[in-house]
Amino acid sequence: MIIKAADAPEIREEGYPLVMKKIIHGDEHSKDISITWVKIWGHHKKMVCDASDRAYYIIDGNGEFTIGSDPSGKVTGGDYVFIPRGVPYVFDGNMTYLVMNGPAFVPGSDQELE
Repeated sequence: MIIKAADAPEIREEGYPLVMKKIIHGDEHSKDISITWVKIWGHHKKMVCDASDRAYYIIDGNGEFTIGSDPSGKVTGGDYVFIPRGVPYVFDGNMTYLVMNGPAFVPGSDQELE
């Protein structure tokens, strides 16, 4: 199956400075993995996901992640970030990235912590 990102509709979420596109998702493709394309410009609220491990691939731009009790770290295009399920994290920046969830993201599985 070939999925064209250009065919996926843009989604804006109230309260977040971002635009996203669901590329691979449980409603249509697989319950085991999901991939979402995101462009963010600003702060993403602190959150935790108890349902999935999460991996970010930074396509371009710059940002900073704080994961659990680890010191914050800067990221740029080509970097990866891994967030184990159940570990709180927060990030900000001006970047485009892919976020992959395994198992697939389920709406309501993220809990905002701030």
